[in-house]
Amino acid sequence: MTDTRILLGQSAGLSGPTAQMSRQLLIGAKVYFDKINKQGGVYGRRIELITRDDKYTASLAAYNTRQLIESEKVFALFGFVGLPTSQAAFPIAAKAKIPFFAPMTGGTFLHSSSSRYLFTVRASYADEFAYALHQLSCVGLHKFALVYQRDQYGMSIKHTAESKAKAEAIDLISVDIDADVMNLEPVVDKILAARSDVVMLLSGNYLISARIVRALRARGFLGRFYGSSFVGHKALAEELGDLARGILVTQVVPFPWRVSMPLVAEYRKSMSEAGYEDLTFSSLEGYIAARVLVEGLQRASRDLTREKLIRALESINARNYNGGGHAINFSPQNHNASSYVDMATMTSGARFLN
Repeated sequence: MTDTRILLGQSAGLSGPTAQMSRQLLIGAKVYFDKINKQGGVYGRRIELITRDDKYTASLAAYNTRQLIESEKVFALFGFVGLPTSQAAFPIAAKAKIPFFAPMTGGTFLHSSSSRYLFTVRASYADEFAYALHQLSCVGLHKFALVYQRDQYGMSIKHTAESKAKAEAIDLISVDIDADVMNLEPVVDKILAARSDVVMLLSGNYLISARIVRALRARGFLGRFYGSSFVGHKALAEELGDLARGILVTQVVPFPWRVSMPLVAEYRKSMSEAGYEDLTFSSLEGYIAARVLVEGLQRASRDLTREKLIRALESINARNYNGGGHAINFSPQNHNASSYVDMATMTSGARFLN
């Protein structure tokens, strides 16, 4: 930080399986930061964001984090994408006493953390699964199949989903796949043998999810598909084309086409003014994260320090912050700002229906 700028650092998978989500998150965040910069910044300081590509790889995310802290001397870290990458990066940030703000993941590791340097602005995966399983069980769907990868992210998701399924008295089978997904026949066989009503697609790699959908439909599966917020909504819809129709997805931000909500109207106007007509859940998430961080920077006063930023963020709640209809609630005891979850359905043309 200087008298003229506040430097933020980000590591995200700008290439690899999470590329579209990462790029959309970055677009939304930069649209808001640029908007603030055009207004003179925060107490005359421009907000600059340095982004490094980690290819959704934990080791590279850890390397990027060290470089951002030690070489670039960033003031705070912002918008890391994914559980394995955030899990690798956050301990480095905490040790250096650098705020780690708005990671794009709902992983238990981060949402259950009591660290004063970590702030999340999205619901946890536990919140998402609880909402989805309850909603679907209420319409008579009780047999679920969870397809997960045998990796750190997949195991975390599996345990969370199984716990929520048990609470809803849902019959859930868990089917693991390897990272290469060379042979889907055994996976398809297990799902069909269980007579599953719903298949849960929770991989962070949308291409894997697309292959599973195609393989099951080819074998005559007529049940429903459900994906979490990290499934890569838009990329998956584009990849599947007409086969995407009817896939259910949970989202952790308001519906980007709900123009009656002040926050969404503001986001759409800002995106349009910046030259972006493509609206997505991920870019809205980035926009919200940037908006909340700027509020914290403004509350921290002109004599800005990291400790003052932390205390300022802790002061933000629905009673004193206008979230445009989207509640944000931090406190000294709670650094998880939102438990908001909603559901949408994929339609034709990579569109969504709320």
